[in-house]
Amino acid sequence: MARQSSEVSVLGSSTQVTGRVSGDGALRIEGRVRGDVQITGEAELAPGAGVEGNVTAASLDISGSLIGDVTASGAVSIRSGAVVRGELRCAEVSIEPGARVAVRLTTDFELNLG
Repeated sequence: MARQSSEVSVLGSSTQVTGRVSGDGALRIEGRVRGDVQITGEAELAPGAGVEGNVTAASLDISGSLIGDVTASGAVSIRSGAVVRGELRCAEVSIEPGARVAVRLTTDFELNLG
């Protein structure tokens, strides 16, 4: 079994990446990424940040702009002021009032009807 790193990598606000970003551990994006992001840990898209591409992570917290599909084994949180367009495949999703969202949601859940 692989151990997950506790380190958080940061793409700073002045950083612009064109191409694929991948790695182990957590990632905070403060700048711009045009390409896919694939990490093993938690991902955070800070206010003012943007991703144009697909994101795969353990969980994702979005405060910036994301145009692309998301695959997360855990939760996806979309914060007030965020802009998200694409498809979300995740275990759980929360959307705060004030977020602008145009997505297709795919998730598994159980309804307890009694």
